[in-house]
Amino acid sequence: MKMKVCGIYGVEDVKTGNIYVGRTGDIGKRWSNHSSFLKSGVYRYKELQEAYNNDCKRIKYTILEECNKSELQEREDWWIKYIEKIDGWTVINKQKHGGNHGGSKVKDTSKMCKAQQGENNGHCTKLCESDVKEIKKLLKKGVSQKELARQYNVSPTHINNIYKGKRWGSVKIEEKSASTPIDTLEKIYM
Repeated sequence: MKMKVCGIYGVEDVKTGNIYVGRTGDIGKRWSNHSSFLKSGVYRYKELQEAYNNDCKRIKYTILEECNKSELQEREDWWIKYIEKIDGWTVINKQKHGGNHGGSKVKDTSKMCKAQQGENNGHCTKLCESDVKEIKKLLKKGVSQKELARQYNVSPTHINNIYKGKRWGSVKIEEKSASTPIDTLEKIYM
């Protein structure tokens, strides 16, 4: 898929024909959001969540139309009305026609960012916090990134991103004191 496709998309249960119709300036990102909610079991439309729980292959993502951002609302309304007329498809959107998608932007995202760190991140599927702590300790000991990637069944790039703090940056490991037993004894007797 091209980067940042703007347009109208559908998320469909191919067995029942239930379909969610949406609009966005970045279809790939929205599909990732939908997928994350489905995987987490917290998808807002129970019809699609139940279909996913029964067989994830029942969910199909479709680009219905590419358009300009200025046309999104008009084209989404058109597609919802059109799909409602097609035998075999049922639009399940709670808010059909219109709606204020993106009219009000969240100004302070600090709480959202914090809530999506580590294991709470929808893209986090293989590692947990204890794994990352262990990986960080092993990296400090000089274990190769390639070996850790193999051991934890993740990509070497993911391990490198952990090493550089681009991923799992919120996970800290305890730094042991650099003092030796002799330093400690000197402190006691001085």
